[in-house]
Order: sequence, then structure tokens, then C-alpha cells
Amino acid sequence: MPRLRAALALVLSYFLCSFATSASGAQPPTAVLTLASHAHLNEAEAFPGLSVYEGERLSTETQGRLGVRAGQSALMLGENTGVELIPLDPGLHIDVLVGSVHFSAAPDETVELHVAEATVAAAGHRGAQAVVSLLQPRVLQITAERGNLDFRYRAEFRVLPEGQTYRVYLDQPDDGTSQIDAQPSAKSSRILFYIVGAAALAGTIWGIDAALRSERMATSPAKP
Repeated sequence: MPRLRAALALVLSYFLCSFATSASGAQPPTAVLTLASHAHLNEAEAFPGLSVYEGERLSTETQGRLGVRAGQSALMLGENTGVELIPLDPGLHIDVLVGSVHFSAAPDETVELHVAEATVAAAGHRGAQAVVSLLQPRVLQITAERGNLDFRYRAEFRVLPEGQTYRVYLDQPDDGTSQIDAQPSAKSSRILFYIVGAAALAGTIWGIDAALRSERMATSPAKP
């Protein structure tokens, strides 16, 4: 009987260890870093080639840049930016905590940014290139460089045509007191949209083109 108990204990320990090992190694990376300067993955210094897993935080310092590749889509984080990534099938959900993100969504891949309770994504999964910035806690700036964008905020929905930069004020009643020197494009009791300029492709400036061309796609064997 003691020998039987010992054997059962060994078998149980083996299966428990095997389960723990397979569970920790089964999660595929959400994305891979392609470029990093003055940037962090969680609390560690970020560098190209690192894998990013669901729930991990990416951030940049002043004058920082961070390139991210997920499938055929790419992101570039501007300075003083913080995000968390959640995988979609196929695609990527980005929780923008602070700062600016320039994204290039490939056709048939979902890339959606969640910022200040609003969601911005390529319209119709046809691909898009855009910059989304959180200027103030309830103020966004969205530049639709290439392709239309779907904008959702609670029960509100808008399609933002390409070629414009939009200033978006959330939860702002339309009381006619805005001092924005721009032509309003749409108004509601919840959201104010203003066109503040024409969009210019900023891929070279932001470095998104370098992220898309990067061949440094090696996946790190484990989390840092």
C-alpha cells in the first residue's frame, strides 16, 4: 500500500508539472517589437525582437519610439505613450492609456484602439492608416491618413472619411461656446467633432514604414 501511494503521488506530480509547463508555454505572443528607443516592456527596457504577451504594458519616455508588429499590421507609439495589447482573431485590440499611436491595419485584420471609452478602427476591415492621440482625458485627435475609420462611443457611431484630422470632444453639450477656430463637421449632445485640418501621410516621420519593412521578427523564448 505505501508503494502504491508513492507511485500515485509520483504520477500526480508528473501530470501537475506537465500541465503547468504546457499552460505557461501554450500562450502565443500577441506581437513582436520591431523598433525601440527610450521605451519599456512592463518595467524592463524594450528592444527589437522581444515578444509581447496579452496584458503586458508598452510605454515610451520623452523622445521615445516603439514599433510593434502583429500579423501583417503595425503600430508605432509616440513619446510619453502607454498601451496594453489584447489579441483578436485575427488582429489586435489596443488599450491606449496615454499618448499617441500611429497604426497601419492590414486588410482582413482588425486593429482597434480603445481610448477614453471610445473605439477607433478601420472601416469594414479594409485596412487603414491613422494616428490617434489622447490630448486630454476627454479630448481626442484622430488623423485618418488612408482609409475610412469607424468611431464608436457608447451608443454613438460615426464613419470618419480619410484625408482629414478630427478633434473629438467627448461628453460635451453643444452650447455654442466652443472657441475652436475650425468648421464643425457634426454635433450631438454627447460628442463634438471638428475638422481641424487635412491629413498628411506621416509614415516616414513616425517610422511606421520602417516597422512594416522590418525583418527582425524573431520571437524571444520567454517573457523578460
